[in-house]
Amino acid sequence: MAAKKQSEFKHHLEEIAEILEWFDAQEELDVELALEKIGKASSLIKASKKRLAEIENEFKEIKKEVESD
Repeated sequence: MAAKKQSEFKHHLEEIAEILEWFDAQEELDVELALEKIGKASSLIKASKKRLAEIENEFKEIKKEVESD
C-alpha cells in the first residue's frame, strides 16, 4: 500500500511538472485549455498536500515510538 501511495505521489509531481512545462512552452495561451490545466494542477496539488500530511503523521508516530523506547 505504501509503495502505491509513493508511486501515486511521484506521479502527481510529474504531472504538475508537465503542466508547468506546458505553460512555459506557450507563446500564445489558449485560455480554455489553460483553465483546464489549472484545474487539473489544483487537484493534483490538493492530493499531494494530503499525502504530505499523511507522511508527516507517519514520521510523528515513528518519532513517538523511538522516543518511548
